[in-house]
Amino acid sequence: MSDKTAYALMLILLLIGIGIGWAAGGAGGGVKTVTKTVTAGAPGAKTVTVTQTVKTGTATGGLKGEIPIGALLALTGGLSSYGENSKAALELAEKEINDWLAARGEAWRIKVYYEDTATDPKTALDKVQALHSRGVKIFIGPMSSAEVKELKNYVDSNKLLLISQSSTSPRLAIPGDMIYRYCPTDEIQGPASATALYQLGVRYLVQVWRGDEWGTALAEKIDEEFDKILKAHGETGEIWGAKNGKGIRYDPQATEFSAVVSQLDSIVSQLIQKYGADKVGVSFIGFNEYVQFAAVASQYESLKKVPWVGSDGTALLSEITGNPDAAKFAYETKFISPIFGAATRIKEKVKNYVMKTLGREPDSYAYAAYDALWTIAVALDLVDSYDPVAVAKVLPSLGEHWYGASGVIILNKNGDRASADYFFYMPAQEGGKWVWKLAGTYHADSGKITWNDWFLQLIGKS
Repeated sequence: MSDKTAYALMLILLLIGIGIGWAAGGAGGGVKTVTKTVTAGAPGAKTVTVTQTVKTGTATGGLKGEIPIGALLALTGGLSSYGENSKAALELAEKEINDWLAARGEAWRIKVYYEDTATDPKTALDKVQALHSRGVKIFIGPMSSAEVKELKNYVDSNKLLLISQSSTSPRLAIPGDMIYRYCPTDEIQGPASATALYQLGVRYLVQVWRGDEWGTALAEKIDEEFDKILKAHGETGEIWGAKNGKGIRYDPQATEFSAVVSQLDSIVSQLIQKYGADKVGVSFIGFNEYVQFAAVASQYESLKKVPWVGSDGTALLSEITGNPDAAKFAYETKFISPIFGAATRIKEKVKNYVMKTLGREPDSYAYAAYDALWTIAVALDLVDSYDPVAVAKVLPSLGEHWYGASGVIILNKNGDRASADYFFYMPAQEGGKWVWKLAGTYHADSGKITWNDWFLQLIGKS
């Protein structure tokens, strides 16, 4: 079966499965019968006609011409490689969607307008306002929670639809707004990281975090979950963290980390002297500034003696594996970083495309961006109107039937991805170069981690 055939068949199932459920909860307005014809594959392949009754939105129906979608991506700044990955995945999805629409003889096409937010909240707001003034009402991104927070009032008040592929702050989990997130929040990442730290032998934890909306919320969640684990096991330990004010918060705009690293070394050195290096660990929560941070930290012997655990802000970053010094320090400190994911056939296709385009494996948020554009297109096809409110209403039912690059997209009451497993990646050398290697998998349902053999051997627990 060709990829094109597979997509068409998947969409047939979606159209059949969603029609009844959405008819009961549409956007208001009249009722109409919609007939959709989907051709599965190349000319001469089977054609399926689906008839369904749906409620129409209040906006004028009938999609024609160019349907604009804004892509608010961090093409520069702290998440720049993630932004580049998402852009490549969206370019693939845009082409596939328009090929699908052309094959069906539809009178409309998707047009994605890419804007660089520079991983900056104010820039993100400026870009969404500029695109809105040009008629754009549906957006993918922005990528950081600080940016999403900045956009929230504007998006909600103007009834614009925003789907972020990578905003994870629990503080933005709000029901009934116009913000959807195709990634799980840090309510899941927090337990995953805390479990990994505990299993690495850490009992005395020092947190260092990027002091923005995302970093602070994640630091607090890891702090909370690590404390729960210590108490559940009756273990003696302590946290120099976000909740008690003993941890180290750094400025998101910082580019020089001498003072911060010196402070970290002072705490870690004292803990090692008192409890031993095997019981001390560091939780680093940041973006690609890790490269500059590691350059300074590598000069301190105490900081190389303890394990470090990163976050989804550092997982699979090409800036780290592309910098031999940063990669070496990460390897020495067993620096594992978690990121959500699922194994699907479509994921492999997107992965291969991004690797061909950019020369590197994409992060999980690129897969979520790819799925976001596809589900937007199918939702638009269902409601037959460029109406953000109507599209938003159909997305939860659509996601339950969707099986794309990031897996099934089940959204909770807040419009966020309800659950996911997390993959822990670590820089390691293969074939004479540094690559990201899968160290283990956190299973959200059980709360347990399955470590890969190579990593168990590395940490002496094989």
